Amino acid sequence: MLSAFVTLLFACNQQTEQPSVSNIEAFDPVKLEQKTVIVEPDGGKTWNIFSLQIVGKIMSEQTDGAYSVVLSTTPPNGGPPLHVHDREDEVFYVLEGTYEFTYGQQKKVVGKGALVHLPRKLPHGFRNVGDTPGLLLNTITPGGFEQFFEEIDQLPKNQPLDRQKVQEIASTYGLKFLPADGGK
Repeated sequence: MLSAFVTLLFACNQQTEQPSVSNIEAFDPVKLEQKTVIVEPDGGKTWNIFSLQIVGKIMSEQTDGAYSVVLSTTPPNGGPPLHVHDREDEVFYVLEGTYEFTYGQQKKVVGKGALVHLPRKLPHGFRNVGDTPGLLLNTITPGGFEQFFEEIDQLPKNQPLDRQKVQEIASTYGLKFLPADGGK
């Protein structure tokens, strides 16, 4: 068995192209080091929208638009309304708390350590079903959606949320809010 593995490994290595000189020259550790992002625990841009406090940890412009990373604190029974993204996939990692994720026709309760991938175009939402604030790490790809958080956070805080204005802003980011029943 081991000899078969070694033979296969050798055969694969023989078929693998060696890096060309131009590829090696394109590798510039100084440029890559300049793209490295380190965010201290209290670092990032904070937005308060819906019932969430969202902290942008890595912004789209820091990843050449590839993704953004946000940290969301959710109060008990809090979370965004059911919605669907036309452009972004999302990955949520539960750092603290217990959440109910709704996706399509499904619901699943998950706790600390759970990882949830929600592909674009799938209606979804989440709610903190615990008794204490929850904490989610959310990667959004491609990046740029954090600008939605920025625009919503700029709406007047001293008056009721203008749902029509929120939907107008959302539509510019390929986001649509859905009725709680998913539009049935």
